[in-house]
Amino acid sequence: MVKRPRSLLSWLPQRWGSQPLRRRTLRAWLLGAAALGPAQAAQWPGGLGPVPPARPLFAPACAAPQSPLERAVWEVVRAGAPDLSCLNAFVGFQRTPRPAPAAGGEAPTDAFDEIAAQIRAARSEVLLTNMQWDFGPDAQGRGMAPGSVIAGAVADLYRQVRADPAAYPQGMAVRLSLGGYPDLRRTIDGATQVLSLARELRERGVALDDPAARWRLSLLHYPYFPHSHVKLHVIDGQDVTVAGFNLSRVQLPKSEGGDDQHDIGLRLRGPVAQAGVAVFDDLWRNSRQLRCPPGVAPERVFQNCSLGAPDPVSHPLAAQFARPAGEARAYLLYRRPGEDQADRAHLALLNAARREIDLMQVDFSPEPTCWGANAGPAGCGADSPYFSSYLRAVLGAIERGVRVRLLVMPNSTSLERPGNRAGIALLRYEARRRGLERLFEVRHVNYKMHDKVIAVDRELVSVGSVNFHFSSWGPLGLNEAALITNDPAALREHQAEFESIWTSPVLSRAAPEERWLSRVRADPSLTGKPGPAQPSPSAP
Repeated sequence: MVKRPRSLLSWLPQRWGSQPLRRRTLRAWLLGAAALGPAQAAQWPGGLGPVPPARPLFAPACAAPQSPLERAVWEVVRAGAPDLSCLNAFVGFQRTPRPAPAAGGEAPTDAFDEIAAQIRAARSEVLLTNMQWDFGPDAQGRGMAPGSVIAGAVADLYRQVRADPAAYPQGMAVRLSLGGYPDLRRTIDGATQVLSLARELRERGVALDDPAARWRLSLLHYPYFPHSHVKLHVIDGQDVTVAGFNLSRVQLPKSEGGDDQHDIGLRLRGPVAQAGVAVFDDLWRNSRQLRCPPGVAPERVFQNCSLGAPDPVSHPLAAQFARPAGEARAYLLYRRPGEDQADRAHLALLNAARREIDLMQVDFSPEPTCWGANAGPAGCGADSPYFSSYLRAVLGAIERGVRVRLLVMPNSTSLERPGNRAGIALLRYEARRRGLERLFEVRHVNYKMHDKVIAVDRELVSVGSVNFHFSSWGPLGLNEAALITNDPAALREHQAEFESIWTSPVLSRAAPEERWLSRVRADPSLTGKPGPAQPSPSAP
């Protein structure tokens, strides 16, 4: 049982500096929360506690993995929970944006088309959570936003269930969870997105509850600060996908009103899907559920529906078994305030690397205090409390002789990626001080990338929502999820994509070095080799 902290200040990471600095940081968090409205600001996550483990009715007996790399992750994920890591199968990667059609070929699909097909094929249960949902065509009438694609698939499934209830002997349960993304339009409860989803479903003729067809639809809103960044769906308790993409318009091609944003999800079948159910159940228990009058008209949803206590967590019997599907190992990671399993497992993965780490990351930054460290590392190096745990783990791998390659978005002029340049500069600085700069290579991608992928030693690949950014880690980090597998086909497919981007002058380019790095020399106290020590360079 986790004790409630004595004060909110104790939730801030010690690495954020002295108590006065942490107090100022807490004040900034609270002011930001208050700006979103009193109801949202009140949902502080301090009492959430640990996440209940998965409880399938049946789970196979899994032997401990033999690989030291896998064993490091397994020991974190296995602790206090059933072992769901064995007998899984790789189904495929789900990708955005939709590729351009080939001449004379079939129309290509994207991740949202594939998710919609999965929903239509469900036999007893659909669980789906995402942070950000967009609906309808854009202002020019182009494309259909992913939120509407999902709503359309739910409407198709509802019609199928009504037309042939006997084909669904356990009925159909559809649970859709929205992550509580900051809502500046409806600050009283932050419910704009969940109400918009309800309105869209009612416009498509979907009943929120239809006992005659044994149809149960739950719309859930996660209210806790900061919010849920998890992108996950589970079909029938047997098929799980964890992704980095939102259900947002930017993932669509520009021809459809989007921004061609590249992202990826990892889809597996097998026992690990029950770990995905446990993640969804945690969001469900801690959410508010939308309540509407029976048969509410679409145009009255915003006026007549409101958030209330959630229904008790329940699942159809057929969706409660951890059924074997293949021979691959898989590990589902999850974190939120009160639960740091994903933090510990990702660090264990990086700390166990022995040969190479390939990273595809939209973010790669230190703590916010050091987002200006591209001008000079003073006060932000590896001995600083602002050198994030994930950067420290990558540096530790370099110190062990591991080759690290990073594909990353360049710094943005917006607030999205102000620290990538600093994160790269700090890693290069520390690698140079150790005489190991050859082991850390960085290329900027020349397209819109939103991926969060880690591949280690060509043995494991991790895909999910976890950024190398302070907001994804620590006691006040976002809710996040990732899925790891050792499946050879998944590893080959990802490695081929990584190499194609890394070696292409069209898709990527070498990340330039900061000028002051040329003055950094190896420090004999760090390398063990004799030579003159060099002072830390100052900003030019």
